[in-house]
Amino acid sequence: MTSSFTRDTRDDPLDASRGRFTSHAFEWGMASLGSDLRYVKYFGQYFAYLPLGNPTVVPWVHTTRNRLVVALGARVGMAKGLGGQEVIPSERFLAGGGTTVRGYQQDLLGPLDPLGAPTGGDAVTILNSELRFPLYKFFDGVAFVDAGNVYRHLADFKPFDLRASYGFGLRIRTPYIVLRLDYGFKFSPRPGEPRGKFFGSIGQAF
Repeated sequence: MTSSFTRDTRDDPLDASRGRFTSHAFEWGMASLGSDLRYVKYFGQYFAYLPLGNPTVVPWVHTTRNRLVVALGARVGMAKGLGGQEVIPSERFLAGGGTTVRGYQQDLLGPLDPLGAPTGGDAVTILNSELRFPLYKFFDGVAFVDAGNVYRHLADFKPFDLRASYGFGLRIRTPYIVLRLDYGFKFSPRPGEPRGKFFGSIGQAF
């Protein structure tokens, strides 16, 4: 059984300059409904986009928008197996990468198996803050700080036990898409971990 609630007031889902997005999703696997998997799961998201200054015309793109924006995000997830079952791998949470905590490789923030592959966890916290600002013509800059963690078991969940990264990015505005280039640095890399990570994609990170 699944249920969700979403409220979206963003002016652009892929490149918001104002508005907010909130969502809450619940899943419940129950034997009484015939489910072989017995668990309960919650995932919540909140993003806010705060424009600063006045809208301006973007060269080449020829649209008018706020380009000086503070973007904030928070995500929390929790899952628990029922009836003696564990949460299966496909329902566990992962983090790390270009849309969660930059500076960490994709899905590698959190528990790993002996071969270094991510195992996921029963809980996750992801926090993002970003300052977006115009640079030159259709080029925008970004400065960001991300933090988060993946917890192997729900009992390990500590919302202030986080790993963090910071970095800078470039946004190239075209008439069709926004190209995203980011480089994130870990605040406290562990032995054997790379100092940072480069990401490239389409649209904003969140």
